[in-house]
Amino acid sequence: MVEERAGVPPKDRAQEGITWYIRAAGLHAGDKLPSERELAETLGVSRTALRAAITQLISMHVLESRQGSGTYVLPPKPVNIFQETRNFTDAVRRVGREPGARLLSATVLKADERLASLIDLPCASPVLEVRRVRFADDLPVAVETSYINYALCPAIEEHDFSCESLYDVLAHDYGVRVGHGSEQVTIARASADEARLLAVDDGDPVFLVQALERLDDGTPVEYLHAVYVPSRYRFASNGCGNGEVPQGVTCSWLTW
Repeated sequence: MVEERAGVPPKDRAQEGITWYIRAAGLHAGDKLPSERELAETLGVSRTALRAAITQLISMHVLESRQGSGTYVLPPKPVNIFQETRNFTDAVRRVGREPGARLLSATVLKADERLASLIDLPCASPVLEVRRVRFADDLPVAVETSYINYALCPAIEEHDFSCESLYDVLAHDYGVRVGHGSEQVTIARASADEARLLAVDDGDPVFLVQALERLDDGTPVEYLHAVYVPSRYRFASNGCGNGEVPQGVTCSWLTW
């Protein structure tokens, strides 16, 4: 039963109670919540407050309502921590899910003026462009296009990035480990091609991520342009004291 606290709206208390119940009962993705009557009695809240809390948790993609069947727990969303080195594979594994990728293309090219400015390299520098759909279990989560400083990793295109982690290959085969970077997250609309790859509707809201990762000495490693489905991935801060952020990291504060 949820402890009643003065000043806490009934809906918020019910929402806290539902998340407590999921943990306490050991529910996992795909498990069904008890009936509305049973859950309201267990949590000591009204059915009106419970319904409002369930609606809120559905909008947050924590729960899913199946018509005629009930309310079910959704899989946990991988989370990208702004102050940590971005690694999709690790983020997915941290929540107990299986990362995957479908390789769309991997091409060595010369950076034109625009790309050179984005990756902070001289014009015509060789870069490896890797475009992939990223998965958590069998669910498409993101379309990522990475541009890698090819001078740091010659012949890296020989690896199969449909089954290998780009960052693992950089670290283990080339000794290239990202030290810091800048990351910007905004809201955009899925293009027709992105929508098709992500199994969402054309024009649906997506997170647009643009990031530049560097070695500790400032050498650029990767420029990333990616879109993520908000209902399948989230971004967060690790709560640095006094709002301080490690040098070189730019955070966009989102609640999703």
